[in-house]
Amino acid sequence: MLFNSFAFAIFLPLVFILYWGVFNRKNVTLRNGFLIVASYIFYAWWDWRFLSLIIISSLTDFWIGGKMAAINHRESAMPEGQFAACRRKKRGWLLVSIITNLGLLGFFKYFGFFAESFAVMMSVFGITISPMTLNIILPVGISFYTFQTLSYTIDIYRGKAEATKSWLQFFAFVSFFPQLMAGPIERATNFLPQFKNLAKKPDYSVFRNAMLLVAWGFFKKIMIADRLAVLVDGAFKNPATADGLPMLLGIVFFAFQLYLDFSAYSDIAIGVARMLGFELRRNFKRPYLSVSFDEFWKRWHISLSSWFRDYVYIPLGGNRRGTRRTVINVLFVFAVSGLWHGASWNFVIWGLFNALFMILLDPVLNSKTLKHGVVARYLKSGFIFACWTLSLAFFRAQGFDAALDCFRHIGFSHSDSIVNFGLNARELSLSFILLGILAVKGLVWEKSETAVSAFFYRMPSVMRWIFYIVFVLSIVYFGHYGNGNEHSFIYFQF
Repeated sequence: MLFNSFAFAIFLPLVFILYWGVFNRKNVTLRNGFLIVASYIFYAWWDWRFLSLIIISSLTDFWIGGKMAAINHRESAMPEGQFAACRRKKRGWLLVSIITNLGLLGFFKYFGFFAESFAVMMSVFGITISPMTLNIILPVGISFYTFQTLSYTIDIYRGKAEATKSWLQFFAFVSFFPQLMAGPIERATNFLPQFKNLAKKPDYSVFRNAMLLVAWGFFKKIMIADRLAVLVDGAFKNPATADGLPMLLGIVFFAFQLYLDFSAYSDIAIGVARMLGFELRRNFKRPYLSVSFDEFWKRWHISLSSWFRDYVYIPLGGNRRGTRRTVINVLFVFAVSGLWHGASWNFVIWGLFNALFMILLDPVLNSKTLKHGVVARYLKSGFIFACWTLSLAFFRAQGFDAALDCFRHIGFSHSDSIVNFGLNARELSLSFILLGILAVKGLVWEKSETAVSAFFYRMPSVMRWIFYIVFVLSIVYFGHYGNGNEHSFIYFQF
């Protein structure tokens, strides 16, 4: 079920009324059971068959979490000499969790990719084989809930999290519908405790802020991202014959489309969760205003970047084993992160490009010889945005050759082929205006968001409600709906 669909417009109010009117008033067991049912309906709206994968992952990690928690409990009263045997058992259970989760993810997402890559590798040695192909559908959200359940077992193994004894709490934690499809990827230490008690009903200010966050998410998605999608699709439709200016605009617009589309999903997810009395972590923090690539990845898709940092980069040694090992670790993490985004070498190359940006360019950007004033800050942000945007050619293009064609055709021209984007001058102008509004909001609110919000809420209620109504009607009237069809979110394919 898509957030930007008619079905969700019926689903959410119905869930909200039943949740606050009936189930959250009774007891935690009934409340969590209702959330599981609602979440499974939400997911099954896409394809009910893949609910089995969520259930298998939930059952596996709930059971393994209990096994490791029992070992942790025995360790506390065990002589020091017997620790090694317990650690081996605990490591074995963790390995079962990792193999099960990554095995499911690998089969459904990477089977075809690895089969084709193996066939290509064999052809280098003169061995011709036909790769085994299966008509496998990628389950929506599998990359997200797999990492979420893995964080639970890994944290229990490390002794940083307590295993829950309630399977209902854990199943609700894994399947919570606002963030099930595309995150944010929550940690058990932060999110699982919220399922232990009945949710406190949000007060008016919290509910109002949640509604505004949801509305802002729909504005970014429907008003801007989906409109830019037409421009981007037109530019990348045939990169081999693309004209210079449309190709350049297409890549730049994709950088905005990607950010607006995904941050919109995160905003809606966080807002809906708050309406139900839950708090999800922030997933974006104005990444295009970053002054270094390291800072960019601390602001972009925060839940995923921090996941790779805590569960891959640091266990590999992080930056504690010398410069050479740090470089290898960064390259490895970004390559794996790229592969997480999609089963294609394009994504691996995209990840490695961003690793090289961090390794080679951050020392220059952070150099004390460079100025650090306001102008220098925005110049750095512009440079980082330019590098990031160019790397997205590999992220968006369908294949390595297509990405190279994008680079070959980037440039300025005087032809009128921009009309081939599929938007008339009015639509194109509106796209630029909306991006301008977004840029002004980002710059103005960088350090004064609280002050601006306070000023807005001090306005007379009549004026605020007029603004609310105009805002919603603008989304409905001016929104781009793709010829009557809802646009899926980009990160659903990951």
